[in-house]
Amino acid sequence: MSFCTLFLYCATVEVQAIALVKGQFTGLNIPRFVSAKSNKINVRRGPSLTYKIDWVYQQVGVPLKVTAEYEHWLKVVDYQGEGGWVHSRLLSGNRFVIFLVNNARLKRKPNLKSPEIALIQKGVIAKLISVSGKWCQVAVGGHVGWSYRDNVWGLLDEENLKN
Repeated sequence: MSFCTLFLYCATVEVQAIALVKGQFTGLNIPRFVSAKSNKINVRRGPSLTYKIDWVYQQVGVPLKVTAEYEHWLKVVDYQGEGGWVHSRLLSGNRFVIFLVNNARLKRKPNLKSPEIALIQKGVIAKLISVSGKWCQVAVGGHVGWSYRDNVWGLLDEENLKN
């Protein structure tokens, strides 16, 4: 077995193991995505009020990836790779995504020939409605439409989500 083959095999096993991890506090999968519940979310260096606040999220719906749990605290990472600990009551299970590219085309239906209904800019946060294959359906700015999942952050690999 070559190194390349061995590495790919190990990487596949590791991904499968990560998908089966359950949080000790919530019993929910880790990793998973959540969102900011309010306009002021303190992100701390550790899982307690005694730890220093490193920064504050100031927008409802910011998508965050949960990577660990400790009692009522969730360790989260944002789309830029910044992370820290947030109290669970400040987070919601409502799903949002953030657009990673400028001029992402929002389509009426999940296919290339479908008419465009909007252009979305980098950094815009949208409510996630469903995910199917390479497409995700979102609601943003009064529009509901479909975008390539590669245009957004806030989805697990191979995740499908039905409305």
